[in-house]
Amino acid sequence: MALEEKYGALPSVSESTVESVMCEVDKFAAEMKHDPQGAMRSLEGEVEWLKENKDFLGRAVEASIDPALSLVEDKLTHKDWVELRCYLIKGVLLTLQMINEALKEHTKT
Repeated sequence: MALEEKYGALPSVSESTVESVMCEVDKFAAEMKHDPQGAMRSLEGEVEWLKENKDFLGRAVEASIDPALSLVEDKLTHKDWVELRCYLIKGVLLTLQMINEALKEHTKT
């Protein structure tokens, strides 16, 4: 499949949107350091919202992460596996958030 076919319909993302979302990366990393349980609850809430409001998107987020983690689970402690899963899910959620913001920007113009 050609790259244009895979990604061509995606909107362009502005620098300000990327910077805004990247600030969330720092906030999430700090939250994982100081309140990992709270960070995990927050992620679970976001994924559950997607499951309830956007058909299969929440399940797709998890499905994009869990099989990849299963490839390395025997090399990780349970704690490391859980932490890595959180960071990977957050990365997918932030990508979705950037696409959402880009779509909103495009509808304004």
